[in-house]
Amino acid sequence: MRTLPAALAAALIAAVSASTAMAQGTAPLAPDALFARVAPSVWVVQASDAQGKVLATGSAVATGPGTAVTRCQVLAKASAVSLKRDNVSYGATLEFPDTERGLCQLRIANLQTPAIAMVPASALQVGMPLYIVGAPRGRELTLGIGMLAGVRRSATGELEALQLASAPEPGLEGAGLFDAQGRLAGLVGLVATAPAEPAAANLAAPAAWIAELPGRGRLAVERMPAQPATASLSSPIRPSVIEYRLHDRLTNTYRNVIYRADAATAPDDRLSFNNGGWIEKPGGEVISVASPIAGEFDTAMPPGGWAKENLEGKRAWKTKYGSVLGGMRVNMDLDATATQGTTLSVAGKDYGVVRIQYRGFTQRYPDSGALSSNQYGPYEATVWFSPALGRVVRFEVETRGGVLASGFHVRETLELVSVR
Repeated sequence: MRTLPAALAAALIAAVSASTAMAQGTAPLAPDALFARVAPSVWVVQASDAQGKVLATGSAVATGPGTAVTRCQVLAKASAVSLKRDNVSYGATLEFPDTERGLCQLRIANLQTPAIAMVPASALQVGMPLYIVGAPRGRELTLGIGMLAGVRRSATGELEALQLASAPEPGLEGAGLFDAQGRLAGLVGLVATAPAEPAAANLAAPAAWIAELPGRGRLAVERMPAQPATASLSSPIRPSVIEYRLHDRLTNTYRNVIYRADAATAPDDRLSFNNGGWIEKPGGEVISVASPIAGEFDTAMPPGGWAKENLEGKRAWKTKYGSVLGGMRVNMDLDATATQGTTLSVAGKDYGVVRIQYRGFTQRYPDSGALSSNQYGPYEATVWFSPALGRVVRFEVETRGGVLASGFHVRETLELVSVR
C-alpha cells in the first residue's frame, strides 16, 4: 500500500487507534502483535488451468475450519485452486460464488483454523486505521498500514464498498483488511460501483458481506444454466497418451506403463485405450479394465476407479468387491478416507490433488482353485487423485499374505509421467 512517511503515519495511526480503542473499550494491538495474530489466517491462493499452468495468484483469508474467502477475480477461468503458505499446500474447491459482489468462498478439507472475528458494519468509522495483510503476487506475507476514508452506501442505505485512503499495491487481491484489534474489516480487490462506472483500486469489499455468502452463493448457483452431469469447475483434458512409471519396490525395478487412446470413442463420449483394454468416462470414472498392465493399480481397482466422482460430498466410505484378472481371483474389503488436499508435480507442472487412504484386507487365489482361510492379508494403499486431470497421479500400495505357494507380497508405486 502507498503510505504516508513512516514517522507521521505511525503517530497518526497511534492517535486514531487510541481514540477508537477508548470509544470501543478495547486496547489496540501493536502492529507486530497484530500481524502475529492474524497472519495464520491469511494464505496465498493460486488458480491454475487444466494443464497446471498458473493463471493468477492472490490472497485468501481463512474464516473458520475448512473455509476461506477470496476475491472472485483471482479464480477467473480456474480449473484447480490451492491455498499455499511456506511448505504447506491445500487443494480447494469453490463452494459459494457471489460474483455480483466479487466474493467467493472456498472449501478446503482438513484446514484447521479458528473462526475469525469480524468488524460489524455498525462499527466502521471513517478515519479508523486499517492494516492490510496479504501476499503480493503470491510472495511472502506483508503488512501495510492505511485508513478507512469512507463507507459507501446505496440510496437505500445498503453497504456497497469500503473506500481506502490510498490504493493497495498491485497483486494484493483478496488480502485481509484488519482493524486495530485484529478483526477482519474487509477484503482488498476491485469493486465495480455501478454498471457505467469503472472499478476503483482503493475500494474494498466489507467483511460484513461474508455472512451473506452462503445464501447469495446458493442463489447464484440456482440461477446458472443446467450443466451436463460430467461438468465441473473445469472439464478434464481428453488425452491421446497417458504414461505412468511403475516401480516394483521389492525388486527395485522400473517399467513404463502406457495407455494409448483408441481412434473411435463410444456414442456416450466414453474414452477407450489400448484397444478397449481400459474404458473410462470423461472425468475419470473407470468403466472396465480388460487388460491389466499397471500391476496392483489395475488388478485390485475398485468399481469405478480408486477415486469417487464427488470427493467433497463424501470423505469416508467402505467398499467390498471382487474381480478376476489374469486367472487370479481377488476379493477386497476396504475402508477409504479422503484426507487432505495438496499439490503434486507432473511433467514439471503442479496439480491440486486429493489424498485417499485405503486400509483393510484382501484375499487372493487362482480362479480355478478353492479359497482357503490362509489366503488373505492386510491391505494398505494411498491414492493421489487430480480432479483437473480426472485421474490418479500417484498410487502406493503394500499387501502381504498367504503361505507357501499361495503366498503373495506386493509393494509398488505408480507415478503419472505425462498426459498428452
